Amino acid sequence: MKVLKKIGKVMAILFLILLLGLAALDIYLIKMPELRAKVKIDGIEDVARRIEDLTIHENVKVIGLGEASHGNAEFQELKLEVLKVLADKYNVDCFAMEMDYGEGVIINDYINGHSEMSIDEVMSRINFTIYRTEDIRDLIEWMKDYNRLHGNQLSFYGFDLQNPDVDLKLILDFVADNSIGEGAGLADIFDGYLNSNASFRDTGLSEGFEMLKSLGFALKTGREAYQDLYNYDRILDCIENVLRTRELAARYDGDNGMVEGAQARDRMMALKVIELSESLNGSRMMITGHNGHIGYAGNYTRTMGSFIRDELGDSYYAIGTDYFISDCNMPSGSGRRSNHRFVSGDILAYQAKTIGTYYLDFSMVSEGTDVYKYIHGPIYTGSLGEGYSIRNTILQDTVRIYCEPEYLYDAMILIYECTPLNLLTEES
Repeated sequence: MKVLKKIGKVMAILFLILLLGLAALDIYLIKMPELRAKVKIDGIEDVARRIEDLTIHENVKVIGLGEASHGNAEFQELKLEVLKVLADKYNVDCFAMEMDYGEGVIINDYINGHSEMSIDEVMSRINFTIYRTEDIRDLIEWMKDYNRLHGNQLSFYGFDLQNPDVDLKLILDFVADNSIGEGAGLADIFDGYLNSNASFRDTGLSEGFEMLKSLGFALKTGREAYQDLYNYDRILDCIENVLRTRELAARYDGDNGMVEGAQARDRMMALKVIELSESLNGSRMMITGHNGHIGYAGNYTRTMGSFIRDELGDSYYAIGTDYFISDCNMPSGSGRRSNHRFVSGDILAYQAKTIGTYYLDFSMVSEGTDVYKYIHGPIYTGSLGEGYSIRNTILQDTVRIYCEPEYLYDAMILIYECTPLNLLTEES
């Protein structure tokens, strides 16, 4: 019995040592990238530019602006700051965000003076909490004021496909307001879905999707009769978006559903961006979304940016962003939002501590310089998604990417410290 007790004590001690060793290793993996990044890069002042001085090459048609997290105010502020430069200097008149298409229709109506909604009503129609913020409201209001002064030059779009409810409501309203016979019966099928917790994959909705296809076909073939109806083209896009969302939802089924679904989502978002770019008449467009969509490579799947690059070549220009320190507003599994601190270990972002937020065009960096070494060699960068678990604090590969920046983007905007979202009152 004494021997067994001694063995038990030894095993307990060994187990404790193992736990302490793993804890020490985790602390090392967390802290070492941070400590190694805290050095000055020689020559950074020579290539760092203010955001208002950013330049876009003549052949570029679509400019993508990424965000290293969805939960920081600074990345939302950048949307407006960069749009102001692009609209003023580079003939950008189309702005698209990582939100559903139908939400973009509502916002576009508002900024072009075709809506009776107040800005508060418009904001309440946005599904993603991350966009119900003071900064996005400021962006929308600036676009409205700009259009009032410049003759409705700016248009607003969404290119995502995760919340089709707004699209459906717009379609049903269009059918009812214009007495479209081909849409008769749609409301009977989809009202139940819209007023319940039913799944978009519910087989009971199959008839409704077939009716939507028929409605889209009728509107297209009857263009001469329908094209003067308000938002005719936008409603056609809403129908297409709902049908694509249905297809996307099916991709998430199966053993490898999350990967296949994520891949299909990026491919479909890219398709919408490409379609929008093809409709431009000599102007340019700006798109915004997470770095993991805007950039040219992702952790597990191809990105929206890589699909766009395949189609548009170097007419697509990707600007990534990063922080050194982030106090990020994120939801837990229960949906409750709170702030969590992360350090990226990004040596390029650390430089912003002394020189301030800056823009870095990789093509302007000379070979052989220290800056060139860091953009063409692997470094740590931050990458925070819309969701927090304790794994994000313990496992750094869930919040950092180790990769060459030039492999991901054409340029970056670097910020030293980011603060939480400025959520509207009802979201706080």
